[in-house]
Amino acid sequence: MSKPAMPPHQVATASDLVRRFGYWQGRAAHAPVYILHRGRARLVLTSVEIMDALCATHPAGQSGLSPDLAAVLDRIDDRVLLADTGQRIVGASIAARNAFGALAEPGATLAGLVTESARSRLAISAERALRTAAPVALDLPMRLNSGHRLNLLIDAWPGGLMLIARDPADPRADADALAAAITATGNVAAARIDTRGHLESASPALASLCGQPAEALAGTAFAALFAPASQQAVRDTLDRVFTSAARLQITAMLPSGQGAARRARIGLAPRRAGAAINGITALLVVPPG
Repeated sequence: MSKPAMPPHQVATASDLVRRFGYWQGRAAHAPVYILHRGRARLVLTSVEIMDALCATHPAGQSGLSPDLAAVLDRIDDRVLLADTGQRIVGASIAARNAFGALAEPGATLAGLVTESARSRLAISAERALRTAAPVALDLPMRLNSGHRLNLLIDAWPGGLMLIARDPADPRADADALAAAITATGNVAAARIDTRGHLESASPALASLCGQPAEALAGTAFAALFAPASQQAVRDTLDRVFTSAARLQITAMLPSGQGAARRARIGLAPRRAGAAINGITALLVVPPG
């Protein structure tokens, strides 16, 4: 089983924990803080409430979700919905259940969250996210509270789709919620690739999938993360994204450092600075098991 991905703002070295214990104690009150030893997570600092929730005997998860995933989902502050490949809801955070009520119950459809005129656009966007494994952001009118709109971020996860709903005025970046939701899966990681095809930085989620310390991956050629038989195809696909500005998908074998390589789906999209492409954003999805 893959180790959980760790967002950067929840990772501390032992020496930094000692120097700034008050700061990290405040962080741990809201989400677990992972303490590194020789570059790897060894200990976790967390609140009594979170520890009690994780150690308690949980009933079956929401609509068949694993108890651990259901418990983590309930610790996410954002309105997060998980859906299967048929766009039917299988789980929701407490914030989502409070906001949407029966519309967020297992078995309801994602399209039911929005007004009738917006349902086709939501369904098409969800299908695109599922097909490309690349996140889709859109702003749609909600079925509840007539006239109210929400920013929606739709992304793929190993069980189907993940939707994060935020108010347009919410100042937090979508990336924060996405990182928190990714933590719940342990099978998804994002990567930023520069114009040379090298990693600009390595997230804890990517390091976990590769079975290597994050600091060892920074600056590495993206294609080098994969098994030798897959590397040329990955390089060729990166070149096609840069030359055509197209969003592409490829499947490659990803060594985990813990045994046989696993098949990874990779979605690639160009990043722009004005009219120029200044890099690529990649999303890796490794099926569990």
